[in-house]
Amino acid sequence: MLIIEDETILRENIVDFLELKNFKTYQAKNGLDALEILHKDVPDIIISDIAMPVFNGIQLLKIIRKNDKYNHIPFIFLTAKAEKDDLRDGMLNGADDYIIKPFTFDVLYNSINTRINRLKQLQEFKQNDFSLSKSVTLYSEKEQTALSLLPTLSRSENTILKKIGQGMTSLEIANELNISGRTVDNHRYNICKKLKLSGTNSLIKFILKVES
Repeated sequence: MLIIEDETILRENIVDFLELKNFKTYQAKNGLDALEILHKDVPDIIISDIAMPVFNGIQLLKIIRKNDKYNHIPFIFLTAKAEKDDLRDGMLNGADDYIIKPFTFDVLYNSINTRINRLKQLQEFKQNDFSLSKSVTLYSEKEQTALSLLPTLSRSENTILKKIGQGMTSLEIANELNISGRTVDNHRYNICKKLKLSGTNSLIKFILKVES
């Protein structure tokens, strides 16, 4: 687990708590240091502040979500910034959760456990050879792969995907969620990339089959 926080005392307190819970931890004081760690090892979860010198949390998240090696990693923001723009910016760029300082370790631990359970769900999909409620014979090989990767989507990506399945256009989704059409299109691109589907038509065909 990678903890990125420029406040030394807080960072070390978080590390101490997580190690008491038997988590293996890495720590970094900014996004640049975190990238150096990522080049050496891939953590199960990333917990990051937003406002940091040198390289902030939003910049780091954008890089991670564009990298096939790292884009599956659950990303939790831990920050004192509670403004709506910060929260929306983080979630639209693929953050999985957003915890406001001051916080309790119970809140942090619950968020971590939610991400861990999601990872376990993904492993179960793989171990059971994509054994879902529907027969996998209904799906092509690429669609079976997409099914197994559904748990890797962030909360915001899941929301977009469901609305695509409802037949909504990018403009309709943008108006309903009060975001730009470009942001919706970026989500479509990221969803296709995560699910290893080749373009919007494949995505629409896949989600309609899943929702049917």
